[in-house]
Amino acid sequence: MEITVNQFKAKCLGIVERVQREKCRVVITRSGKVVAQLVPMDALSGKSIFGRSSGQTKILGDLISTGERWDAGS
Repeated sequence: MEITVNQFKAKCLGIVERVQREKCRVVITRSGKVVAQLVPMDALSGKSIFGRSSGQTKILGDLISTGERWDAGS
């Protein structure tokens, strides 16, 4: 099932109940582009919802250092 963001907003609770009851997947679009997907928890079958994007992100530099020197004591 594919719906727009506005349709999802207007019928959210009913759509969530349908996904749970029918075990179907809902693709949510905005301006014709897919922005989200709603799937029943059973579809994850034992997979943790945490860390599912692991390995799909690249760290391109130092996440801590800003390259600027500063003194917190002054």
